[in-house]
Amino acid sequence: MCHRASESTAWQCSCGYEFGQDIDTVQRLLRAQLRASRIAFGVLALLDVGMVALIVLGQAFFPVIGLTALAGATGRTARKIAISRESLRQLAPRQLPQAKLLTD
Repeated sequence: MCHRASESTAWQCSCGYEFGQDIDTVQRLLRAQLRASRIAFGVLALLDVGMVALIVLGQAFFPVIGLTALAGATGRTARKIAISRESLRQLAPRQLPQAKLLTD
């Protein structure tokens, strides 16, 4: 899910993933993670826009530090969304090829 833990060094990651879970459980966890990340990204994007407006209208330097921190958090959230999407794509059920009857 987050690709931070290794099965050889830990049995569970801090994001809640346990190695060896069935695919349905992992997909449910990934969907929940994706939903939470999208909400967090929206909130952070709004805060970023608000901080930029504060900098432009207030012409203050102090909010630049806050904007830097918010932009970093927004980037990490966007990365988590990308990881969740790719993980769900990899776990999506694949359709088997059509079976053909071979006769002599």
